[in-house]
Amino acid sequence: ELAHVKSKYAFATFLSGKEDAKLTDPYFIAVRTLTYQLLYANETRSRDQTIPFVVLCTDKVPLEQRKRLQRDGAIVVVAESITSDWATTSVANWQGILTKLRLWELTQFERIALLDGDTILTQPLDAIFNDPAVSLQETQLNKTDPNDPVIKPDERALPPTYAFAAVTEMKAEHAFPPSRENNDFPNYNYFNAGFFVFKPSLDMLAYYLSVLDIPDRFNPDMQEQNLLNYAHRREGAMSWMLLENTWNIHFPRWEDVQGGVKSIHDKWWDPLDDRLKDMMVAWRWRMEGFFEMRD
Repeated sequence: ELAHVKSKYAFATFLSGKEDAKLTDPYFIAVRTLTYQLLYANETRSRDQTIPFVVLCTDKVPLEQRKRLQRDGAIVVVAESITSDWATTSVANWQGILTKLRLWELTQFERIALLDGDTILTQPLDAIFNDPAVSLQETQLNKTDPNDPVIKPDERALPPTYAFAAVTEMKAEHAFPPSRENNDFPNYNYFNAGFFVFKPSLDMLAYYLSVLDIPDRFNPDMQEQNLLNYAHRREGAMSWMLLENTWNIHFPRWEDVQGGVKSIHDKWWDPLDDRLKDMMVAWRWRMEGFFEMRD
């Protein structure tokens, strides 16, 4: 299906899946809702309707789920798993999440915007590809820090250019938009890997995998999030660029939606702020009704 895509941009998500997962699995329903919002719903679909939605899956995602997503209009890509002997997690829903890095293999696209499956849109997002933060950056190989050299002999060579932009991770209690003045960020230099824009690159993937091969090079608790935060650390050669939190909010509250945030990162079936539940559940049922009629 990718061969027929003409757009230089794509939206993507990752579905790790469980072999026994049903079509009623809440994470799967979340990805279907995201498909509906990005491709069909008038209030939220991309104004550039050539931009595809790619769902990267592991081979553990049941065939029934893959076929349903394809019928819904998503492009399903089954990726070879990426695992690590040392960077492991005990969180069941994060198993296999390192495979998300396979998105860097989709080099037919100039930029991909990654959204975690448990994202709900309130507005179209395709203008993000014009945000200055997602523009091509030169790798700063001349940065010098004797305590943290940017070029490390046990890592692969860094690509000469890159693009990587993300939103700062925030506290559950925050103002909108979150700010440093309001002390809304636990660490202003740390991003959440549930929403970012990047340039696919096989050289970059090779670099990431070389980092993954080195035990304790980064804190493994959050797996790919901490790997990416290490690779694109602010003091490093490939510093991440800042997307404003008006694009996406983690730990969303009703006030964020009222304030005009374009997307929220939370579970539709169990939101942090109960005031959001009706809106999120309504999107789920709109999706179900739309695809039922379309079938």
